[in-house]
Amino acid sequence: MKTFAIIPIAGKGVRFGSNLPKQFIEVYGKPLFIYTLEKFQNNCDVDYILIACSKDNMQIVKCLIDKYKLTKVYKLVEGGSVQIESIINCIKSVDDELSLDDKIIVHVGNRPNLSDELISRCLKKYDEIGPLSTVVPCIEVMVNTENDSIIPRDKTVRVQTPQVYSFGDLKSIIYNVDLNNIKASTLCDLLILNNKKVSFVDGELANFKITYKEDLNIFKAIVFSRQNKEN
Repeated sequence: MKTFAIIPIAGKGVRFGSNLPKQFIEVYGKPLFIYTLEKFQNNCDVDYILIACSKDNMQIVKCLIDKYKLTKVYKLVEGGSVQIESIINCIKSVDDELSLDDKIIVHVGNRPNLSDELISRCLKKYDEIGPLSTVVPCIEVMVNTENDSIIPRDKTVRVQTPQVYSFGDLKSIIYNVDLNNIKASTLCDLLILNNKKVSFVDGELANFKITYKEDLNIFKAIVFSRQNKEN
């Protein structure tokens, strides 16, 4: 049984407000997505890494993989127009090499602050409960703006990555999905829309998604603090 990590980094980062996709912005001399990849490179439970990136950035990503000695990177795959398409492209690129029980752990490139423990915990938890997604509690008041109703916080969670599946969980679904009319943004959504059970496990609040410049500033402060402790 093998474990493949899929890291999509093909997004344009429109909400970030930069001409450069946010995953390529450097934090203390290192591109943001490299911090993410290094977490999977260094995790003993991950065998291979698949990266989905835009066609225009293929060469620069190849150079960065070599520079940072990311030896687990097995394949670069051209990303799709949306994240779920990029993930499906990665799976299809190795489907003839996968067995049904091989694990697939998906994590987006702009969540660079996950812990090694979270990766391993999710992979081990899959053996107990099957398909899973990490989640964190909603701590703010939730309001449905269409009817001004309050949504109870104890009934909602925020979905994160990592998410873990086996190839057997996904095979029949990804080959029947209409990518031109898809309503899912992650594999978690896709399975739920296909009436498949997905369990939710505790994620990490520190595993935040870098969407806006304020998020990047927080991550920079974390890296700075970490480097100072190591020195």
